[in-house]
Amino acid sequence: MSPGKRAMVGAHIALVILCVSAREVRAQTDSPPVRIRARHDVLVRWAPRYRLDTSVDPLGLEQRLWRRVDSLPLYHRAALDARNLVDGHLSLHFSGWGALDLFADSEGGVAAGDVAIGFVEVDLAPVRLWAGRRFVTFGPPGGLHVDGGGASARTDFGLVAEAFVGRPVTPARVSLLGPEPAFDDATVAYGARVAYADAGTLSVSAGYAELWGNGILGSRTVDVAGYWYPGDLRVEAGAKVDVRSPGVAQARLGAAWRAERHVSVDADYLHLEPGRWIPPWSILSVFETSTYDELSAGVTWRPLRALALRGELAGRLYSRPDVQDEAPLGYRAEVTARVLPLPDPGVRLRVLISRRDDGVVGYTLLTAGAAFDPWPRWVIALDGAFGIDDDAERDSVLARATLEVHPADEWKVGVTLSVARTPIVEAETRAMLRASWSPGVP
Repeated sequence: MSPGKRAMVGAHIALVILCVSAREVRAQTDSPPVRIRARHDVLVRWAPRYRLDTSVDPLGLEQRLWRRVDSLPLYHRAALDARNLVDGHLSLHFSGWGALDLFADSEGGVAAGDVAIGFVEVDLAPVRLWAGRRFVTFGPPGGLHVDGGGASARTDFGLVAEAFVGRPVTPARVSLLGPEPAFDDATVAYGARVAYADAGTLSVSAGYAELWGNGILGSRTVDVAGYWYPGDLRVEAGAKVDVRSPGVAQARLGAAWRAERHVSVDADYLHLEPGRWIPPWSILSVFETSTYDELSAGVTWRPLRALALRGELAGRLYSRPDVQDEAPLGYRAEVTARVLPLPDPGVRLRVLISRRDDGVVGYTLLTAGAAFDPWPRWVIALDGAFGIDDDAERDSVLARATLEVHPADEWKVGVTLSVARTPIVEAETRAMLRASWSPGVP
């Protein structure tokens, strides 16, 4: 049995034991109450895919054809969050999945599974220790999954220090077909962070992380971040600095202000250099990536409690060393409307109109969705998306309908049917059945 399948079986057993015994444990001790949240999803999804096959004909000419590949994977997804076990000293956290292709496609994957998060944490106040697979938010842009361990310490006046060490991993998500990205050559990652927080008003942090693979330094990153909430004004800032070859991989500065009860305005500046995200041992490092700076501003207006309207405009300046002329300019303009009746939900609506252009290709995106409850514990949702490209040959359309039923407080059962037209296929149909069980203690 693969490690992913063994972890899934262990999680199911632990889930049953913890749900049965949690109330008894809480009654026998004076420690903080045991809190357990668990979820188990079962999904069957018919999802045709298209693979580009290359062959050589008898004349030696290369032919490329898109071939349809059908799959019918049966997914199991489990999540567990158990806190304050063993007199409040132990916590367990798990999230993983397993799948079997009921069509048993011999040219693709038949079975798959992986663990996204799986670690145990011990609270020895003021110190916490953890071991297993965990996601670390600082380090390379986008964070990092590691198999390893770490420790943290917290003071009464808001100061926190933490450190970790482990092997980088890239958990697979849902794919049964094709290769999965992985840190096959990465061997170790480690880092540390210090932070200070003052009751949600002020927070600052600084972190450092290194990623090594096959004897090569992949990344060496310094993270700094902070926010300040003085009343109706909110200011946030953060940066990831590549100190291997000094430069800023990512930086952001944003501010939002509630001008009056129904109106708030915000502005953001973003600098992004994707090329610094990719380790030198990755095949992706040979591809050219574009650095850009983006400045955006938006206004949100809530004339009614159930209605929110938002407009946003952003300009983007690209920096491409291979382009000798003036740097390409791009922009993004969006208008969003949301209707959410409260406290008694009626018809919920969402509409987005977006125009985007990166200086080379422009397109218009229209999305809309509606949800309503025809009967108690029944929900129907309708969604649609239209991508109108400046090149009409690449237009895309998606329509989706969902029916969800809540037969009990802990159960949800649903079915989704979607139809799409993309630049690859003129018509594509997908269907999904799902059932979710979400017990909670207390």
